Amino acid sequence: MDLPQIAVVGSQSVGKSSLIESVSGVSNASGTLRRESAPLDHPASGHWNVCPIECRLSRTDTSWSCEVYLRVGRQTAEIQFGTPITDKAEVQERIRRAQQAILNPSRPTSDFIRAQPLIIEQNEHSFSRDLISVRISGRDVDDLSFVDLPGIIASVRQGGHEADIKEVEKLVMSFVTKPSCLILLVVSCETDIENQGARQLARRVDPNGERIIPVLTKPDRIEPAVHATWVRLLENQQEYFKHGWFCVKQSNQQQLDDGISWAEARRNEIEFFEHTAPWSGLDDNIRRRLGTRALTHSLGSILFQLICNRLPGLYQEVLRKLQTTKDAIAQLPKKLEGDPVGILWNLLGVFQRDVAQLVAGRPEDGAQGLLQLFHRYRLQFREAIFNQAPQFRPYVKKDHPLSDYKHKSMISDGEQLEATTQDPLTLVFLDEVMDVAANAITRELPANYPYAVKKAYVARFTAKWPQPVQVFFEKIERQFLKELKELVAIHFGQYAAGGLEKAILEIILTQLKLCSTKTQGKMTECVALEHEEPMTSNEGYLAHYKTQFLTSYKAYYKPLILGDRQSSTYMRNVIDNLAKMGIIHNETDLLLRLLPTNTSDPTIAEAAISIMAEVRAYYQVAFKR
Repeated sequence: MDLPQIAVVGSQSVGKSSLIESVSGVSNASGTLRRESAPLDHPASGHWNVCPIECRLSRTDTSWSCEVYLRVGRQTAEIQFGTPITDKAEVQERIRRAQQAILNPSRPTSDFIRAQPLIIEQNEHSFSRDLISVRISGRDVDDLSFVDLPGIIASVRQGGHEADIKEVEKLVMSFVTKPSCLILLVVSCETDIENQGARQLARRVDPNGERIIPVLTKPDRIEPAVHATWVRLLENQQEYFKHGWFCVKQSNQQQLDDGISWAEARRNEIEFFEHTAPWSGLDDNIRRRLGTRALTHSLGSILFQLICNRLPGLYQEVLRKLQTTKDAIAQLPKKLEGDPVGILWNLLGVFQRDVAQLVAGRPEDGAQGLLQLFHRYRLQFREAIFNQAPQFRPYVKKDHPLSDYKHKSMISDGEQLEATTQDPLTLVFLDEVMDVAANAITRELPANYPYAVKKAYVARFTAKWPQPVQVFFEKIERQFLKELKELVAIHFGQYAAGGLEKAILEIILTQLKLCSTKTQGKMTECVALEHEEPMTSNEGYLAHYKTQFLTSYKAYYKPLILGDRQSSTYMRNVIDNLAKMGIIHNETDLLLRLLPTNTSDPTIAEAAISIMAEVRAYYQVAFKR
């Protein structure tokens, strides 16, 4: 939920930790360790503030006390880190240990609460998004809550990680981009304001300055000649913000080393602004914005007003989340009663029934059902295999280039025998087959050509079959796995908390993997058979297809030889006479098949066309198989 809060944002070394100490009244309450603290001198230290620190201040009628909690992403509840503290001097050490617990998540938090000194040679992380919550209450404590975010850094120290630069910025952005987050922007008077990255980041998320509360620190370090620049900022003229500018002065390092108290530090701050120019001479409306007390009072008022404005919306948001939670609880399974083994068998029985129905086919699934998709994928597979068929061309390639060839699909008895798409890799021309046949001759008798030519062409055009086979298998396997996971979620999802859903799914995935391996082995065997010696028991099919292709090839080729003679009166008389003799039935194609091939070597041309017809016929038989 977008709860109203104050996020303290600033670049490195702008006095952010000193400011928070002043507001909280506790040394180092923000957890940003000082230079003299032991971990800073340790080689494992990357930068001072290693995680977000939430500080909750509450005015009570009881004596002063402090509690520290850890809020880590892997836990559903906060972890109390040690017993309540009643001595302010112990806060610093407790927060130091809490930081180390955050940076070393693999170790129990109890390791870091022990009384003996804790030394960590190497932290597991140099930065963390987990949060330390410091809760301070007492009679002299103001009501205020804020989150101290790690300082925006431009570089890391020895032992740090460069990736932390981006991680810190991402963490800060995750807070300040929320509409209900007030941004307490800490700006040091010691450095040019244009060079302070935190200001640029804050302006990026709140360009109109509606949520930014800027506060100047280290006013005692301003060079005399540049006081006017900072005064103009306090007047809210040079750079406007809705809530105006504030300015605080903290103790210097020597005073801190001497152990200055919080009360004495506040008196010094008041005296500085009352007796030091140019601060002492400013208008009353600006002087009301000087000092820690003025800042704390204004922060409390601004946060209170924001809470009042957001309260109705928060109430509605809480109601919505409450209803969502109730709905989720209502979906939880009812307590099972009876024999656990029997209940489990019943669940498995119903699940097995639904799986069997899935495999058998469910008409109500429509086009996206398992079997419906299987049929569609099967047609795609058939088309992929069919399109790999050899496209023999019964003419010489150079005389009839592909671009001039007007292809007509072969259809016999309603069956398409040639692909409608032309893949150049499947095209084979007559002269290519003639060359292969002629070069393969060894000890054959005249007009005979090796069987190896046909075998080589068959192997060439079935070599790519494994790829569409695998594609077909993977498509249906993915769909089947998707359907099975959905059924597991339906039948066992309500028992996920106890691990039953996960256990069932693991068993199914293991079994499916075994079936997949076995199936792919069978697929490999089937494809390997096609790559062995060409054979078929469907001799009738083979002869039928060979006749069809032989007729087609010669019908394409012979007109190229006969030219206009195929439509002459002589040709018409020959066809009529052969029809009267019962040799043909007035079919020009059959007559053309009887004619010799008119090439320089008619014998090899006839053989090449025969090879083409037989190879293509065998591919058709293998395709149907």
